[in-house]
Amino acid sequence: MIDSRATLVNGVPGAQVSAFDRGLHYGDGLFETLRCEQGRVRWFDRHLARLGAGCMRLGIAMPDSALLRSEVEAAVAEAGMERALVKIIVTRGESRRRGYRPGGDERVTRIVSAYPWPGPIGAEFRVGLSPVTLGSNPQLAGIKHLNRLEQVLAQRAAAAAGLHEVLMRSERGEVVCGSMSNVYLWQERELLTPGLADCGVAGIVRALVLELAPRLGLAVRTGRVSVAQLADARAIIVSNVRLGLQPVHWYEGRPLEVDVRGARLQELIDGTH
Repeated sequence: MIDSRATLVNGVPGAQVSAFDRGLHYGDGLFETLRCEQGRVRWFDRHLARLGAGCMRLGIAMPDSALLRSEVEAAVAEAGMERALVKIIVTRGESRRRGYRPGGDERVTRIVSAYPWPGPIGAEFRVGLSPVTLGSNPQLAGIKHLNRLEQVLAQRAAAAAGLHEVLMRSERGEVVCGSMSNVYLWQERELLTPGLADCGVAGIVRALVLELAPRLGLAVRTGRVSVAQLADARAIIVSNVRLGLQPVHWYEGRPLEVDVRGARLQELIDGTH
């Protein structure tokens, strides 16, 4: 059961929003999932930048950054957890009239919730290929909008198959990302990760990988990734703020290698703020 005391709605403790909120009706909003350790929010400015970019793209007023930080800290303090995941949801707000078209006079809704850190994954991280595809829409690509039904369907299938994660393809059949992660293939002295021009989320850890990998003499190339390349890959990693850089031990029934350079790259990432 989720502890509603660790949730703030527009700065007020509680877990109730209007039945007319556009986030509920249309998925008209954005979210960020943040990692908090010992009361400290990791990569907060990066999250704010992505949230701000999403708000600009959707035409939603961006909440004040200092206000969001204070609400995140308050939710974590109320939860009493040294290590937590915090979710920020920003919606366009309560509908003033019926229909898809915003009126322009809505007031933004802020929801901040702190959750206990998930338990350990286990010794083997198992990944498969999802039967669910991602719709292509460059206007929404990269941002963390609230329309997540594709990911819900993908995770239902993953649970039924006993998998930790599934990799998802675009309508053209190209690999884009995991249902909750970005993906990378080890190729000699470079990492290959899919481009995100048409769909997928530009992850915070993905951005750090792109910035920091060259310090280890590793190039990171963004480009098209095929199902055949996945099938031939000797080593694969996935990433998000909870998993960090997670090596894949098993993909579609095939055991994979774990490249030790991933652990070195994780150390660099852990040293950033």
